[in-house]
Amino acid sequence: MTLPFHTFGPETNLLHGGQEPDPATGSRAVPIYQTTSYVFNDTEHAQNLFSLAEPGNIYSRIGNPTVDVFEQRMALLEDGAAAVATASGMSAITMAILNVAKAGDDIVTSTNLYGGTYNLFVHTLPRYGINVHFVEGEDPESFAKAITPHTKAIFAETIGNPSLNVLDIEAIADVAHDHHIPFIIDNTFATPYVCRPIDWGADIVVHSATKWIGGHGTAIGGVVVDSGRFDWNDEKFPGFTEPDESYNGIRFGVDVGPAAFAIKLRVQLLRDIGACLSPQNAFLLLQGLETLHLRVKTHADQALEIAEYLNHHDGVEWVNYPGLKDHPTYSLAQKYFHYGHGSIVVFGIKGGRDAGRKLIDQSTIWSHVANVGDAKSLIIHPASTTHQQLSDENLSKSGVTEELVRLSVGLESVKDLIQDLDNAIFHATGYRKSYGKSKHVAEPVLSSSLDRSNGDLRKRVIGIVGTSTLLVEQNKLERLGFEVLTFSHLEDLQKETNVNWDIVYVEEANEDVLNRAKEIKPTLLWSRKPITHEDAAIISGVSLYEAVVNIRSGKDFSTSLVSV
Repeated sequence: MTLPFHTFGPETNLLHGGQEPDPATGSRAVPIYQTTSYVFNDTEHAQNLFSLAEPGNIYSRIGNPTVDVFEQRMALLEDGAAAVATASGMSAITMAILNVAKAGDDIVTSTNLYGGTYNLFVHTLPRYGINVHFVEGEDPESFAKAITPHTKAIFAETIGNPSLNVLDIEAIADVAHDHHIPFIIDNTFATPYVCRPIDWGADIVVHSATKWIGGHGTAIGGVVVDSGRFDWNDEKFPGFTEPDESYNGIRFGVDVGPAAFAIKLRVQLLRDIGACLSPQNAFLLLQGLETLHLRVKTHADQALEIAEYLNHHDGVEWVNYPGLKDHPTYSLAQKYFHYGHGSIVVFGIKGGRDAGRKLIDQSTIWSHVANVGDAKSLIIHPASTTHQQLSDENLSKSGVTEELVRLSVGLESVKDLIQDLDNAIFHATGYRKSYGKSKHVAEPVLSSSLDRSNGDLRKRVIGIVGTSTLLVEQNKLERLGFEVLTFSHLEDLQKETNVNWDIVYVEEANEDVLNRAKEIKPTLLWSRKPITHEDAAIISGVSLYEAVVNIRSGKDFSTSLVSV
C-alpha cells in the first residue's frame, strides 16, 4: 500500500509515512537493517549507484533502509522534498551550514540560540573561516541590515532559546529571499506537528530529533529537511553550480532537481564527515514519531498550566512562555502554531544564582539534566551549567540571566509537578503558593493496600472491632489486598503493641474509643456511625469498603465520604 502524503493528515503520516510492510517478511513494524553494506546486482548496478545515475544503497554511512523511512517520514511531516538524517542535532546544523558556506563566507543569525548552536557559531565556524553576524532580537529589518555580499544564509529558531520568542517566519523568509539566500530554521522546539516553517517560506529545516521527535531520552539524532523550493542555480553558490569531479562533474544546482540541497549534503558531507544516524537510533526515533501528536498535546497543556501557576507565585520574579497572553510574541504563536505553544517554560527565581542552585537541588520529580523534550520533566539552571562557559557579556547577549531556570515539561501528573516545584521554590526563596486541593490524609491509605513509605514494602493493616455489621466488610477488604485483623473489643486490639495500625475501624467512636485511639495511634480512626470531630485523621459516617472503592474508581475523596 502506497500512501500519497497529500491525502493524509499528520497523525496518519506519523505512523505510516515513508513505509510499506516489509516486502520480504510482511513485517508491519519498520525492520532494523543492522548492516554496513549492500550487495550490488552486477557491476553495471554498482557503477550506476556510485555515479548517482540511480538511487540505492551502497554503504550505511550514506544511506540505510531503516534510516530512509525516518527521512521520508520527516520530509512528509515538514512538507519537504527530501530529508537527510544525521548523528545529532548539532551535526544537522553544522552540515546544513557547510553545505552552503565556505571559508570567507558568512551567515546571519539571532543571538537568541540554543547554547550548543551559539558555541558553534561563536567559536567553531570562525576557526574554519566562516563568520557569523549576530542580530539582537528577531526584528526582520535587523537581519536585512546584517546581510553582506558574502552572506550565504540566515539561520534562526522557530522558538528562540532561552527567550522563547516565536519567530516571524514569513517576514524573515522574505528578507532572505529578497537577497536570494536560503533561510535555515531550527524547528526542534516546535516540532513538525505544531509548526511547519516551510509553509511560511523557510528553505531548510533542521531538528535535533533527540528531543520531542524521539521523546524518551533514549536516542541521539538529527535531521535536515530540504524544502525543494530554493533555486540553487546561482553563481552565489558555486558548490551547486560548479562541477563535482568526485561524481563525474555533476552540478547539483543544475542537474539534480528539487532535492539538490539534500542530495549534495548526503553524497558530499555525509560521505566525507560521516555523521550518520545509526539504524538502531532511527528505529527508536520512528517509535517516538508514532506518538508525537499525543505527547505534544499533553506537553503543551501542562506547560501552560505550570506557566500560569508560576506567573502568580511570590517566589518567582518573571515567567516566559509564549502561551501566556502577555508574552510579546503570543500573536505570532497564534499565527504559526497548529496546537499549543511548546513545552518549555522559563522563569526567574527570586534570589538569583544561589536561589537557582537551591531550587535545582530541592527538586525531586524534575530531573536535573542538560536536555529537553523528554517524556520526563526536566529542569536546569543554565547560568551554572549549559552557559557557564560564557563571559558575562556573552551570557547577557544570549539572554541567560543568573536567575533564569528552564523547565521542559513532561507527561507526569501536572499536580505532582507543580507541588514538587512549589516545594523546591519554598526551600529556595521561602515563598509558597497552594495549588488545587490538598490530598486528604486518608487518600494514600485507601488508594493502595501496600505501604511503600521510607523505601519499605508492607501490607496495610486494618483492625476491625466489634459488630457483625463491620465484619461483613472483612472479606471484601481482604480481597482488595489489606491485612484485616478482627477483635471483639478495642482493649484486645490495644494489646497488639507490635502492629502498625493503618486503620482502626469501629462501629462508633465514642469518648472511650477516642481516648484509647490516642494510645494506639492508628493513621486513621474510622467510625461507621457519624460523630462530631474536627480531627482529619478521624473519619465517620462512612462505610470503609465503599470509601475504598470510590477512591480507587477515581472519585474525589470529599465526594467519597457519602454517609451510609
